[in-house]
Amino acid sequence: MVGRIKSYNYRDFIEKLNIQGIQSEIDVEKIKLLKRALDETGAKVVLSSSWRYTRKAEKLKELLATFEIYTESTPYIHGKRGLEIKQWLLDNPEVEDFVILDDEIFESYDEELLKKLIKISNGNGYNFGEELLPKDIDKIIEKLGKKKEKEEESER
Repeated sequence: MVGRIKSYNYRDFIEKLNIQGIQSEIDVEKIKLLKRALDETGAKVVLSSSWRYTRKAEKLKELLATFEIYTESTPYIHGKRGLEIKQWLLDNPEVEDFVILDDEIFESYDEELLKKLIKISNGNGYNFGEELLPKDIDKIIEKLGKKKEKEEESER
């Protein structure tokens, strides 16, 4: 799953308190929302954003780890996000289902990937906006199903 995790309110908050580092770019409340979806579905996070190959990646991973969210990353294939996701899926055949969280729709997303996309707010192209919302978390849970339900199905 991918997506930016920040908001207008958070931008105002960090400017007021002069917050530095990765926490100036990531709203911890949005991480808590994401954690709820992961806990309820058993899903894991795979980064496909451009952040995965920047200096910020390690800081992001460290911050997520404080919430017991551990990440993998898709490979880089000439910036073709859809191909990168498909390659990661080929390399990880044990993955039964997935969703994509993104604030953009890329040309390389085919019909299959578009069906898995949960489009979140992109904040008018300025990378600040509502971003990840409770309704997005509800969609993740709806699309992936709850972990308990999956466990019960596998016991049958």
